[in-house]
Amino acid sequence: MCEFMGLIKGEYEAKRGGDDGFAPGGGSLHPVLSAHGPDLETFKRASTQELRPERVADNTMAFMFETSLSLKLAEWAVEEQQRDYVESSWSQL
Repeated sequence: MCEFMGLIKGEYEAKRGGDDGFAPGGGSLHPVLSAHGPDLETFKRASTQELRPERVADNTMAFMFETSLSLKLAEWAVEEQQRDYVESSWSQL
């Protein structure tokens, strides 16, 4: 699957704050067969927290589209991409 995700407002649970945070107005495109998912901090938090019911995504609005078709970035988006994404998101997992 090819996945495009965007954050309209609030904070994205799987990539919170910091320099690598997912800011409102941001989007991510993961082509077919590319690694994607939560970052290291989210993985650690989810793996060690007490399991109990909790509310998530209060005051947040995000969307995700998945398709078996290939999606392509517009030329202006290619110029604005996070070039160290693979290294900053996956090197420590």
